Amino acid sequence: MPRSSTSPSSSSSQEESCELLCSVCSQPARGKHFGAVACRACAAFYRRADASKTTVKACKKGGKCQSLLNNNGWFDCKWCRLQKCYQVGMNTANFQFDRDPISTKEVVVPKSMENFLGRPHCVIFVEPDKKFLVKKDLIDCSDLMEKANKILSEGCETPLHAKSSLLKLAQALQNLDLAHTPTAPVKIVTKYGKEEVLSFFEMDFLKATTWFSYYEEFAKLNIEERLELMQAIWHVFARLYKLSTAAMGKRRQMCEEQMLMISHDTEYTAMDLTKIEFDYSWCTKYSNEQMQHFIDNTENSFLYKLVDYMVDLKPSDAELSFMICQACLQYAGQRFQGKTMEICDKFQQKLANELHDFYVDEWRMPNYSGRLSLMLRINNKIKEDIWKCRKKQEIADIFDVYCIEYSHPEIFRDI
Repeated sequence: MPRSSTSPSSSSSQEESCELLCSVCSQPARGKHFGAVACRACAAFYRRADASKTTVKACKKGGKCQSLLNNNGWFDCKWCRLQKCYQVGMNTANFQFDRDPISTKEVVVPKSMENFLGRPHCVIFVEPDKKFLVKKDLIDCSDLMEKANKILSEGCETPLHAKSSLLKLAQALQNLDLAHTPTAPVKIVTKYGKEEVLSFFEMDFLKATTWFSYYEEFAKLNIEERLELMQAIWHVFARLYKLSTAAMGKRRQMCEEQMLMISHDTEYTAMDLTKIEFDYSWCTKYSNEQMQHFIDNTENSFLYKLVDYMVDLKPSDAELSFMICQACLQYAGQRFQGKTMEICDKFQQKLANELHDFYVDEWRMPNYSGRLSLMLRINNKIKEDIWKCRKKQEIADIFDVYCIEYSHPEIFRDI
């Protein structure tokens, strides 16, 4: 007898893999399809052919094909193949028992808000009983508002004189920078908890209020309108001012490469957001890892993303003043609409004309579209970050993530 070229081990493995043979073509099968043991190729053929019987041409040999497969492993006659499917009992009405799964890949369920919070989403549709509500600590901002009211009522600290409101704001920006102690070393922040958070909030709010007090058109509004605007736009000012300070720190190499330098009162501080110790225990019952969704303090922070753009731009004080006003006024207009939007649009138009005069008269640069485009690009990125913060804040409010509340909640919207 001729010996087979197949080894016993390979023969046994082949027998295991070919335990079932297709009733139609005798090729390896993978379970039952349409009521008969069949391979997937024949099952797919039967599904197509049975649904469109009129398109299957009659057998050229009168239905007497000796073999369905030719020497190349192809089917020569669709009609005979379909008849064989009928003969072995394939029928679309048959239930497909013992059919193998299409895929054995494990399905990974994405992490949902239910998993994150440890409770089903249906709770958001049910108003909780008052006796089960968690008592929230109140952050009283009355003193902060009194300080802001005093700044706006008394007006700018030092009278400034310039040809335009934009240049006057540029001088005010210089005064903010000069207020820092020149010989003081940059302070390294290693922990960021309640004391640091509220201190930075207060300094940023009052610094924005002081700077806008130099804007003549803004000062013509009544005190209530100015306070309402400051509660909305202070954090927009803070974003751009922090970004410009961080860029200055990188240009002058005032801190290590991975650190970001920001201003706090009369000193500069530096922090590495990827290594700093954050303490959220005072404002939430959730862990730092869980709070990453709501508070972005990683390398994805807008400061890390945009600081190189600001380094390359290296804006003058007039340009930075325009960027801050444009971002703040556009945000306020979209937030309040109506009369406030009209006022903000008017302010923006006047500042745009003054920026044009600055480029043409001061810098002798009539073609400034490239710089303006980069400035607005940075502002648009800031705007995107604000909208992302709003969506996260809405989710946090729905799921009651924070265990604090503010006496003036409008101050902390979108931060």
